[in-house]
Amino acid sequence: MTTRFVTSDAIPGKKINLIFDLFSLTKPRLSSLVIFTSALGLFLAPGVMSFWSAFIAIVATSGLVGGACVINCWMERDIDALMERTKNRPLPSGRLSPAIALTMGLSLIFICLTTLYFIINPLTALLGLVATVTYVFLYTPMKKKTSWALFAGAIPGAIPPLMGWTAVTNSVGTLGIILFGILFIWQLPHFLSISMYHARDYNNADFKIFPTQIGTRKTIHKIAIYTFGLLLVSLVPFYIGSATEYYRNFIIILGGSFFAFSLMGYQQKENSDELLKWARRYFYASLVYLPCVFVAMIVFK
Repeated sequence: MTTRFVTSDAIPGKKINLIFDLFSLTKPRLSSLVIFTSALGLFLAPGVMSFWSAFIAIVATSGLVGGACVINCWMERDIDALMERTKNRPLPSGRLSPAIALTMGLSLIFICLTTLYFIINPLTALLGLVATVTYVFLYTPMKKKTSWALFAGAIPGAIPPLMGWTAVTNSVGTLGIILFGILFIWQLPHFLSISMYHARDYNNADFKIFPTQIGTRKTIHKIAIYTFGLLLVSLVPFYIGSATEYYRNFIIILGGSFFAFSLMGYQQKENSDELLKWARRYFYASLVYLPCVFVAMIVFK
């Protein structure tokens, strides 16, 4: 008599898929940006912080943003089902129940806010609460009402480096505010370029975006203006004595090149494939610009 042991890869596979789906609700690409920017604030802030305190501050900040993203996915699950790029997400596709997502999001927010308050400091927790409330209760519903939601969404996106700063100093300093300003302005042309090549999807969801509200030509104009503004605010650390002349020279070259690239949008025909290609290239160029500025700020401190 022989005994047969039957193993199945189906159950482990389902567990892995479940973990992946839960993780995807936190929008990990956004969380990676939060880790980078909050760490920057920690590094540039005056004062000393232990490794474990810094680690907890970054993890709690990232987890808080992840929790807000989960709530955003829960609130927009029906809308996501209308868009090609989001219809296969865990909630609109039906792979996860809304109750699980809601519980996960609220738990992350509560745990991370509590951790920031008791282990780091109340000011950092307060900034995290402001970012969460703005993202969930202001930005998310505004997207269906007005294209100016862009600015509301840029507020929580720019707070993580300031949270890194306050985690060390327990105060809002000049450079901390500048870090907030750089990230705030960077998001404006960054997301305008996204809205240009995803305009059809956003229309399907009835999101109000600038390309459909004011036209692509005026949107290009806004991208150019905000890119120039980004160059100016990126120079401020030098003029307040927080960066060297090498930083200033680097930013002039980098920011000037990025601004010149933004002007190339004027050369593209409206509603053409070339315009969409330029918008996509601008989007990727913006992803290069931001870390270059922040790395330069560290190197030429």
